[in-house]
Amino acid sequence: MEHCIKCGLPKTYPKIKMDQEGVCCFCRFYEKHQQNLDDYNSLHRQFLAEIEKAKEKARKNHAPYDCIVGLSGGKDGAYLICQLRKVYGMRVLAYTFDNGFSTDFGRQNCERLKKAMDIDHIYISMKDSELRKFYRAALKVTRNFCSICFHFMHYHSHLLASRFGIPLIVNGRTRSQIYQNACEEKGLEPFELSHSLKEFEYQMFGRLLDKLDGQSCVDFLPEAEVTSLSYFTYHQVTDEEKMAYLEKEIGWERPKNAKPHADCWAHEAAEKLFLDKNGFPLRTGELAQMVRSKELSPEKAEEILLEDRRLYDSPDPALMARFYERVGMKPL
Repeated sequence: MEHCIKCGLPKTYPKIKMDQEGVCCFCRFYEKHQQNLDDYNSLHRQFLAEIEKAKEKARKNHAPYDCIVGLSGGKDGAYLICQLRKVYGMRVLAYTFDNGFSTDFGRQNCERLKKAMDIDHIYISMKDSELRKFYRAALKVTRNFCSICFHFMHYHSHLLASRFGIPLIVNGRTRSQIYQNACEEKGLEPFELSHSLKEFEYQMFGRLLDKLDGQSCVDFLPEAEVTSLSYFTYHQVTDEEKMAYLEKEIGWERPKNAKPHADCWAHEAAEKLFLDKNGFPLRTGELAQMVRSKELSPEKAEEILLEDRRLYDSPDPALMARFYERVGMKPL
């Protein structure tokens, strides 16, 4: 199979375009903008300006918080909450969306963070029958139920922010997640910031949102004007640095194995469904971006992907049975 000669993405990767030299459109975009995307001094100044703007707006709104941050117990959200509180002096409201897939690992680390940082933390849940209905619909059409968690997590964060006059939502998406499919500046930090739910979700779903807008099944909360910032767009921090910091500062515990997303017990199901549908592992795009940014060698990325194939090609049957019971449908 043909692959990009730089990052290794296969030609079957969604929306990929190869040029005559065998280089993909995502690599070309990153090459064109790398100087700006890796200028952390300039990026940090931009981040500081948005933080000060949010504090001022919160004061004018008499808002009880300066920002909202999603918390699952994983390293990214926990790290940025600590930084926002201790380094930037922000009044943070943490929230956890109850999707039915949380783990003891995630819940225990949420409690450790809440106590150590002395922050307000709320759990958000929706009618389970409705959530399961959305899971089933997404699985039947795209085999991707993570998109449902993504949407409702950010839907409720925008709803909360709008109701309490909170001007800013800060998320913990990594740079590899943000830039893995980037081939245009539209909707992409730091070139464009989002100020609504629809603008934020454009980064993940693209022009599909234009087709969904106005449909009764999707509410984009057009009245909720809230700025979103992706913390790791503006800060260079390795995973090891995040975990070491959290261990020292709040007694955070690392996952007991190297599998990603220890805060979600259904992640293996997501991996299996994605692999069956696409023919390559879920992390393929993220690892390709890490190759572009020189965080990984092409050989190391391929080694990780081979291990992902081994791990997720035949997941635990009991876990898959539990997953399908959770969403209320027969195995696909």
